Amino acid sequence: MARPVKGTTFWDRVIAHTELQKNGCLLFKGHLDECGYGRISRDGKLVRVHREVWKLNNPDQEITGVIMHTCDTPNCINSEHLKHGTVADNVADMVAKGRRVTVKGTAQKDAKLTELDIPIIRQLLKDGKSGYAISKMYNVSESAIRFVKQNKTWKHVK
Repeated sequence: MARPVKGTTFWDRVIAHTELQKNGCLLFKGHLDECGYGRISRDGKLVRVHREVWKLNNPDQEITGVIMHTCDTPNCINSEHLKHGTVADNVADMVAKGRRVTVKGTAQKDAKLTELDIPIIRQLLKDGKSGYAISKMYNVSESAIRFVKQNKTWKHVK
């Protein structure tokens, strides 16, 4: 990221990278992080722009949780679209709006087992093979096999 030009303030840089949308969102079009939030350097530190906007408009309040977007647009910095809440508030909002995505099985990027492995593992367990032995066969932890056995994971595989 380029260094700020001498004489330009943090807010000058934010405004220069912001675009008004028809729906009222003020989209920060500068650097976006992997989650889509606007990030910019302030006093040598990379900060999330929407949090700085919220602080500017709520100087007497401390951020003790998260700054939520009522518009569900991570790079929106319209202060009217921002509100303070807890992580639980944010999750409840996500669920209420139908945005919660539960990734199962091999759709998880770090899954070591597959949907084809699970019935075999269950049969091996039923046949009396130890969880330890099965874990070594599949190169996973013994707890991963135990969770399959207890139906805590891979519930979607019959």
